[in-house]
Amino acid sequence: MEKQLKAMSVSDKPAAPAAQKLGTAPLAAKKTRNEEWGTKVNIDTNIRKLTIKPNQPIYKYAVQVNYVFRKPDGTEATIEMSKSAKKGTEHDNDKTRCQNVYNEAIKRYDELKTGGPFFYDRQASLYTLTKLKNESISFVVTDKICKRQNFKEAQFVLKKVDQSFQSTSNDVIKTTNSCPANADKTLLEAMNIIVSGPAFENKNVITVGACVHYLIDPTGVDVAYKEYPEGQLYSGVGVSKSVKTLEGTDKKVPSLFMTTEMKTTLFHPDYAPLVELLQTFRGFSTTLKANSPAAQRIEKAFVGLDVVLNYGVHKGLGEDGVVMKIRRFHTSAKETCFEVEKSTREFTNVFDYFKKKYGITLKYPDLFTIEAKGKQGKIHFPAEVLLLCPNQTVTNDQMINNEQADMIKMSAAQPHIRKTTTDTIVRNVGLASNNIYGFIKVEDPVNLEGMVLPKPKIAFAGNRLADLANPKSRFPTDFNRAGQYYDAKELTKWELVFVQNEEVQGLAKQLADEMVNNGMKCSNPTMSFIIRGDLEPIFKKAKAAGTQLLFFVVKSRYNYHQQIKALEQKYDVLTQEIRAETAEKVFRQPQTRLNIINKTNMKLGGLNYAIGSEAFNKPNRLIVGFVTSQRVGGNPDYPISVGFAANMLKHHQKFAGGYVYVHRDRDVFGSIIKDTLLTIFKTCTEQRGRPDDILLYFNGVSEGQFSMINEEFSARVKEACMAFQKEGTPPFRPHITIIASSKAHNERLYKSDKGRIVNLEPGTVVDHTIVSNVYTEWYHASAVARQGTAKATKFTLIFTTKAGPQAEPLWHLEQLTNDLCYDHQIVFHPVGLPVPLYIADRYSQRGAMVLAANQG
Repeated sequence: MEKQLKAMSVSDKPAAPAAQKLGTAPLAAKKTRNEEWGTKVNIDTNIRKLTIKPNQPIYKYAVQVNYVFRKPDGTEATIEMSKSAKKGTEHDNDKTRCQNVYNEAIKRYDELKTGGPFFYDRQASLYTLTKLKNESISFVVTDKICKRQNFKEAQFVLKKVDQSFQSTSNDVIKTTNSCPANADKTLLEAMNIIVSGPAFENKNVITVGACVHYLIDPTGVDVAYKEYPEGQLYSGVGVSKSVKTLEGTDKKVPSLFMTTEMKTTLFHPDYAPLVELLQTFRGFSTTLKANSPAAQRIEKAFVGLDVVLNYGVHKGLGEDGVVMKIRRFHTSAKETCFEVEKSTREFTNVFDYFKKKYGITLKYPDLFTIEAKGKQGKIHFPAEVLLLCPNQTVTNDQMINNEQADMIKMSAAQPHIRKTTTDTIVRNVGLASNNIYGFIKVEDPVNLEGMVLPKPKIAFAGNRLADLANPKSRFPTDFNRAGQYYDAKELTKWELVFVQNEEVQGLAKQLADEMVNNGMKCSNPTMSFIIRGDLEPIFKKAKAAGTQLLFFVVKSRYNYHQQIKALEQKYDVLTQEIRAETAEKVFRQPQTRLNIINKTNMKLGGLNYAIGSEAFNKPNRLIVGFVTSQRVGGNPDYPISVGFAANMLKHHQKFAGGYVYVHRDRDVFGSIIKDTLLTIFKTCTEQRGRPDDILLYFNGVSEGQFSMINEEFSARVKEACMAFQKEGTPPFRPHITIIASSKAHNERLYKSDKGRIVNLEPGTVVDHTIVSNVYTEWYHASAVARQGTAKATKFTLIFTTKAGPQAEPLWHLEQLTNDLCYDHQIVFHPVGLPVPLYIADRYSQRGAMVLAANQG
C-alpha cells in the first residue's frame, strides 16, 4: 500500500504549505520630499531622461535554445542554454551559443530578416517593434554550431510569451509598484536591450556582461592607458549603462531614465597560455614549489580566474571547451597523486597519467599544478595544458603590485574632467543618440535642485564647541579639537611593544603627555619586545598580567597586523598598532599624536566628543548597522564575515560591534539577525535601559533584495523582540525602522557652481526626480572627496512601524543619517557612511582577516 501511495504521489503526511511569494507586501509608504530643511544647491548628474514615442508597441517572444549531447552509455543529455544559471565565463559562453543558433534562425526565416528591428538578449527573450507573421518557429541544426565531439544537435524554439506579450511605450507606470512582485518589468527589460543596440552594432565596442560597453580604440578619450608586464594586464575604458523608472518631474506618471557611468578596468589577456603568463612573474621558475613565497605571491594573481582545457579532445575548442576556475596552486605533477580505479585501489601521479592517457610528456613536471573543483572533488591540472578564458577583468584580490592604486588614480578624476570624459565615452560608444530606432530620444543629463543639510554641533568637555565654519579649514566640514575629551578614560596598565632592537626612544613620554593633555589619566607603560617574529608569548604574558592595552610599534615591512588581530581575538587582550615610521612623526607632528590618542581613548570605551543634534539625541533609540564585505578570508571555501555595530553602550553616541561568520548565499544577513540583535538588546539594556525605538541600516544590498528585507528581515527583528520579552515585564514592542544603503550604483552627482562642475558639499541630499516614484529614497554625500569625484550613498526606506502622527519626516531621517557620519570620533571630519555601517564594515573586514590568519 505504501509503495502504491508513493507511486500515486499520495502521502499520509499533510502537504507542506507553499512558500509565500516575496514582494507581495508593500514597502514603507513614500514620504514627502525635503524642500525646506537645509540650503538649496544646484546639482548636475550623469542621468539622462529617455523620451519615447507614444503608443509604440513592443512585442516580446520567448526563445528556447537547447544543446543535445551524446553520453558514453548511448543516452542523450539535453541542456537548455537560454536559461543558463552559470556565472562568469560559462554564462558568457552559453549566451554566445544562443546567439550562434539565433543567427542560424535569421538565415532560415524571412520573418526575422524583415520588419523589426529585433533585439535579442542572447538568452530567453526576443523583443521587436513589429509583430511577427509566424509567431511559432522551431528547427534543429547540427552543423557548424559546436566543436565538441559528443555534440548531436541544437534546438531552437520561438513563441509568444504567456504573459506580457505586448507592451507599449505608455506602460512606464506599470514598471514600478510599492509591492515589488507586482511590477511588470517587460518594458524596462526591452528598453535596456534596445538602448544598447547602437553599442552592440558598434565595431569599436566590446560588451562585458549585459551592460558594460568598452571601447576597443579609445582615441579621443582623455584617459591614460596602462600595461603591466606581470600577467600581461592591460587597461580598458568604457561605460556601464542601466535604464530605470524614476520619479521624474511629472507628478502624475514616472519617466524612464538612463544612467551612464565611466569604467576604467584592467583585463587579463584573452586565451593566453597559462604557463606563458606565469613566466612573466618575477621569482618564477619551472621547478617552483606551491608553498614557496614566490609561488604564494603569484597565486594571488590567479585565484578565481577561469581557464579552459587545451589538450587531447579539448584542444582548440575555444568557447566550446571545458571551463575550470583556479582555486589555488598545488604540488607538482610528479608529486600529485590520485586514485585511478577505486576497485583496484590503483594510484598514479599527474605526470604519468597525462603520458599514459593522452601521450603527452609534460615539459614542466616539477612545476606546481593548478587545483580546480571538479564534479567529484578537487582536480589538478598541469599549467601547460590550460588557457585563460577571454574578457576577464582583474579583481582587487588579483592585484599584487600597484594596479589598484593606479586604477584609483585613473578613475579619481576631478568632477569636471570625469563628467566631460564620461559624456565623450557615451557618445563614442553610441548611447547618446537623439534618435534610437526612430522612437527613443536620449536627452541631456538631468540638472536639479538638492539640499545641503545643517552641520551638527560638536561638543568637547565642558560643552566647548568645535568651529565647523572656520575659514582656515581646507575643507568646510573639518574641525579642530575645542577642549579635552568629552569622556576621557584611564590607562593604568599598558605595554609598548617593539621588535627587538628597534625601540623608538622617547615615544612613551610623547604618547602619555598627549593622553594627559586630552584629559585622560595615564601611567607609564612597560616595554615588551618581539623576538624572532614570535608574538604569542607577549599575549600570554599580557593576559596573565591583566594588561589593559598592548600598543605595538613595528615597521611596515613586518606585516604583523593580521597576526596581531588574530591573537587579540584569541586572548581577548586589547591592542593598538602604529607603524614605526608613523611613530617617528609623533615628535614633530601634533596632529599625528592626536589621531593616535583619539583612537586609544575610543578603544578604552571613551567618547572624544558629543554630537549636538535634534535628530541624534534620543538615548532610547537603538541604531544598528549590518555590513558584509563578502570577503572570504583568502579562500573561496571559507565562510564570509558579517560585521555589525550598535550604540549599545552607556552613552547613546558610543558604538561597539563585532562579526559573525555565515555561509556564502544570496541572503547573508537573515540567519544571524535574531541572535545578533538579542546580544545587542541585552548589552543595551544592561548599559542604559531597554530601547523603545530601533533603527537598522543594511549596507550593500541590491534592489532585488528589498522584498527580502521588508518581509523576512523585519520578521527576524520582531522575533528577536519577542524572544527578549521577559516574564513580568512590559511587552517589548519598540518601533522598528529599516533602511537599505548602497554605493554599488552608477549614479554620479555633481555640484553646479556658477557654471563650474565641482564635488558635492558634505551634507548634500537629493530626494526627488532621480529617485524611485514608489519608495522613499535619497542620495547623500557625507564626506569630502580628498581626491577625485565624490560618490553619494543611496538610501532606501524599506520598512517602518511609524505611521500617522508618529511618522518620521524624511528630513529627520536625512539629518540623522548625516549626523551619524560625524560620529567617527578618531578623525575630526565626517566619513563616507553612517558610523554604525562604517564600524560594521571594519568588523566585517576584521572577521575575514582573523579567519585567514587561522587558516579557516
